[in-house]
Amino acid sequence: MMDATGMEDGSTLPSDNPSPLRGSTSKNLKKIKSQTPMEILSGGIAAISISVSIAAMAVNSSSIVIVAGLASSAIGPYAYYQQKKLTDIIALKETYEVVKREVNRLQSENIRLNETIGELSGTIDKLEDTEQALDVITQTQGQSVAAFAQQVKEHEDILNQMRKHLKAKKVQNLLQVIIRADQDNNMQIDEDEIVNLLSKIKKINGVDVREDRFRAAVKASGGSLSSVMDIIRNLLSDEISEANEIFIIKHELE
Repeated sequence: MMDATGMEDGSTLPSDNPSPLRGSTSKNLKKIKSQTPMEILSGGIAAISISVSIAAMAVNSSSIVIVAGLASSAIGPYAYYQQKKLTDIIALKETYEVVKREVNRLQSENIRLNETIGELSGTIDKLEDTEQALDVITQTQGQSVAAFAQQVKEHEDILNQMRKHLKAKKVQNLLQVIIRADQDNNMQIDEDEIVNLLSKIKKINGVDVREDRFRAAVKASGGSLSSVMDIIRNLLSDEISEANEIFIIKHELE
């Protein structure tokens, strides 16, 4: 599971590059416009200050006016730059909150899945006892065909339930691997991180990945961490055709 404290210490903030979330959307994130009203206002003030400074220096070429004009020309653009950085920080903070909630949800889901697996283990023991009892009944007095068919159907339903929980467990592992793959904590899965991510996914027992489709899906999503997690969550859908499969989940029960 991703270490949330690594994000809280400030290591998730970019240095000079714009936020990767600027202009992008997610189901849990608000859209950040490429130019916010405050940025437009700051840019306008910067342009006006530069224009006024140039005009003042053209009219009066004294050293004091030139120094003041150059200072005014520098302060305006710098204020605009600081406003853009502030917008990026707000976007990253929202992203951190979304990822933190997702991590907490996954932790709760992991606990629930472990409890379910424990319950299913007890069910398997009961099924074995039932199978032995059926053998005895069949040998002594015969078995009703209808009752036996019902018993088989119940066994199949239980096996299907176990397969679903095992698939959910493997998807859980995939999500954990993807969250940890963001080594520089910039909320993006970069090209160099994809290679390491694919290597870790291949080590997950019972999971195969079609590398070309995975790379194409990450590129199409823009590489944002939340979008890549959405790709993994879609694996739980039974409506994905074989032609669009990115991951192949193998069931040990088969």
